[in-house]
Amino acid sequence: MTVRRLWKAFTAPRTTVVLLVLLAVMLLLNVVVPQEAVLGPDEFALMLTGRPAARFFLVTLGLGRLATSPVFIAVLVLFFVNLSAVLVARLGPTLRRTRMHERSEQGLAAWARMEESLSADLPAAWEPGRIVRALQGFGYRARRPGERTFWGVKHRSAPLGFLLFHLSFFLLCAGGVTIYLTRFVGTAVVTEGQEFAGQYQDVLRYAPWGGPPDLSFTLDEVEPRFEAGEPVHLGATLSILGAGSVVRRLARVNDPARWGSTIVLVQAAGIAPILWLQDAGGFTVDRVAVAARTRSSGTGLGDELPREDVTEVPLAGGRVVARIEPLAPGTPFPTREDLGTTPIRLSVVQTVEGKGGERQVLYEGSLRPGEAAPLSAGAGPAGRLVLEELRYWAGFQIIDERGGGLFMAGFLAGVLGLVWRLLLHRREVVVHWDEEEVRVVGRSEYFSGHFKRELGALFAELTDDREGRTG
Repeated sequence: MTVRRLWKAFTAPRTTVVLLVLLAVMLLLNVVVPQEAVLGPDEFALMLTGRPAARFFLVTLGLGRLATSPVFIAVLVLFFVNLSAVLVARLGPTLRRTRMHERSEQGLAAWARMEESLSADLPAAWEPGRIVRALQGFGYRARRPGERTFWGVKHRSAPLGFLLFHLSFFLLCAGGVTIYLTRFVGTAVVTEGQEFAGQYQDVLRYAPWGGPPDLSFTLDEVEPRFEAGEPVHLGATLSILGAGSVVRRLARVNDPARWGSTIVLVQAAGIAPILWLQDAGGFTVDRVAVAARTRSSGTGLGDELPREDVTEVPLAGGRVVARIEPLAPGTPFPTREDLGTTPIRLSVVQTVEGKGGERQVLYEGSLRPGEAAPLSAGAGPAGRLVLEELRYWAGFQIIDERGGGLFMAGFLAGVLGLVWRLLLHRREVVVHWDEEEVRVVGRSEYFSGHFKRELGALFAELTDDREGRTG
């Protein structure tokens, strides 16, 4: 097989369709087959334990990491090489089809005399000027190749939709690669009045290019809307610190706050006690705002709380620990009006020196905002712990990425290219006459019923014998 035949086979539409089908099958497998990126490394490894067949398909063949597997990348690269080849092969012919080359009067007249042309006696009020007006009225660009012949072309730029549609895939690819290389995802828990400046609770994804976003904001207020005693439709008002200015943004569950390439999405909320530790002399030892776990997971035995449900707060350099319990089962989530009277149950312990890390309970009970718990150790008081107030805390997911504009431009270019190519078909019309009759013939890339009616209306317009009739 010659190089020319290979090139023709590679740029044929059948080759592109085959590659598209292969990509579609692989994307379907990416949803059906368990993926390590979705399950997580630990759960994925546990699923493979004792399953050699699953390990062969998911690990050896790379189906468990399909999006980054060599097979998928190879097919994807081959697809874009094919698109590039198709564009190179079709660019010249497509551009030539958009031009109105000079046509000979003899050729157009011969075409007009074909059997499928529309013909009628030459009207008495016939004059060439009305042909130009009629063609322009129907959207055709008119040329006069000869004394008795007019040629009109409509939607001559329609073939460019083919090029635009193929170019849209490159924009989509550029957007996807840019998002992959720049996407950073982290979580943060912030208390009302607290400033966030990069203190991420967990980083779910590091960007291969670049680091965390340069983002600083203060959580002004959490706005929960309640249903059945639970906060839903969460909102949070943020004061984002920009270049010498403060900009307020509202973040909601389904409507994140945006700042440049960064979005801030609020996901959870809870109560945050403000604790104030004083020593026996009344001097302030420590003051902290605590994002406490508000609801219990309900996995304890009997009345015992699960360890992960209790929020432990080190105070005074870790010498004293406050252990805050979640709200009791059945207790409604407090509204902002109830924050001033909602009790929280807590205990305070300290490590006894010289007793191998043994802990001594200094207080155990419930406190409301504004109340103080006396901390007694041995024979005398060790100070007190004040529950100054209760605020809300909010959990955020912070995402920073670039390339969304390229991705959207690719999508819009693809839609525009399809509409341009499939709906605006190139059409040609020839009007030729002699001393006895006038003939009209036309052709379109797709001879639809609409074009047939348009051709009939144009013919009726031209052969109307009333004086002064125009298109």
